[in-house]
Amino acid sequence: MKLHILGTAAQLPTRTRNQNAYLLEWFHEGILFDPGEGTQRQFILAGISPGKVHRIFISHFHGDHCLGLPGMMQRLSLMEVPQTVKIYFPVEGQPYFDALSIASKYTHRIKFEIHPLKAGIVEETDTYRIEAFSLKHSTPVLGYRFVQKSQWRFNQTLLDAYDLDGPRVGELEKNGVIMHHGKQLIREKLSYQTPEKIFSYVLDTGMCETIPPLIQDADCVLMEATYLHTEQALADEFMHMTAEQAARYAGDNRVKKLVLTHYSERYKDLNLYEKAVEKIFKNTHIAHDFDIVNI
Repeated sequence: MKLHILGTAAQLPTRTRNQNAYLLEWFHEGILFDPGEGTQRQFILAGISPGKVHRIFISHFHGDHCLGLPGMMQRLSLMEVPQTVKIYFPVEGQPYFDALSIASKYTHRIKFEIHPLKAGIVEETDTYRIEAFSLKHSTPVLGYRFVQKSQWRFNQTLLDAYDLDGPRVGELEKNGVIMHHGKQLIREKLSYQTPEKIFSYVLDTGMCETIPPLIQDADCVLMEATYLHTEQALADEFMHMTAEQAARYAGDNRVKKLVLTHYSERYKDLNLYEKAVEKIFKNTHIAHDFDIVNI
């Protein structure tokens, strides 16, 4: 997994921070989250082709999280990308999605697959699971949890020791047990399990009971930190997170890496965020536009 930070501003962009947009490289797909205004240009400045996008997840329909969607849909259509582009959003936002999808006239050259969501499992296969969680904000918001499931992998050293390769390895993987050079070989004894890998996306929410299961044991959590503790009253009023609250959530839920974003325009110096969380959760990355985070 690799996370590209394309924008880190909250409602108002600044000279150095564009509105939200985040691209997760996952299973050879590009997952775009919350394209705010200017997302197309941020792709260009980051040196990333918009054609990488296979799925778009919208957390909610405040403008800084979705006003770049019409441009991205038109751009992907103009590029005639070969893949079907899947778009996910809270079901309550259907009228806003409908309006955004026809915000201007363009020729539809590709297929978009639309997925209005409620909280629950979005999609599950043998290799991954995507879940949606309801969060606490002034409009319906979903947080997303991406789980790359544990997989069995052959130990190459053991395969070499038993002179196993090619079709025989495929046979062992398929059947679980084979006879080879007079010996019975069992798949599990020549394999190991990879750990789960988890990415959680948590934007625009106040403190709520759904955050812990959304982020628990995650390898990386991208979480909003609109305010610092000095503006706690504003955070409470507008149902946003402070950096300190996000850091405590990470520490309490065994998160490996926390990435903070969605900063209020009032904060010109992001070193303030660094100082605010350094004693609460050390492995915190204060995101800047065009950062790349390896997960």
